[in-house]
Amino acid sequence: MALIAIATLLTSVCVAMPSVLSDTGNSFLKGFVNQELLATLGVIVSITLVSAGGVHIELGKLATRLSINLDRERQAVRYSAYLLIGLLICALVLVVLKPVLAVTERQTAFANGSGVFLLVWAIAVLYDLTRAAFSINR
Repeated sequence: MALIAIATLLTSVCVAMPSVLSDTGNSFLKGFVNQELLATLGVIVSITLVSAGGVHIELGKLATRLSINLDRERQAVRYSAYLLIGLLICALVLVVLKPVLAVTERQTAFANGSGVFLLVWAIAVLYDLTRAAFSINR
């Protein structure tokens, strides 16, 4: 639900006040929605994939030890890992296409807003998997 609210907020800002998120009005986003976004997401994805692998393995051990079915939970961890890889690919496409396709202020605002949204989504997945990792042994 929070991701929908953030997407709505970013879209509203892009439409109503594009200078807030555009390259001309926001020098931080101009310098961030490029290879810096890829580097940041790369770190998040790398760390989170290792955590997801650990959670997946621990869920398998827990299921065996307690003789319970945790397939749904393990599938959710796999989905989160694949989602992070997908977010990284989307960011790569965004960074490559932004200089080519985003020529107006509103277009660069949408591109930068999309980059911010991808980053927030990746952080949300990181938070979710971290919360799952710490709650396994309860």
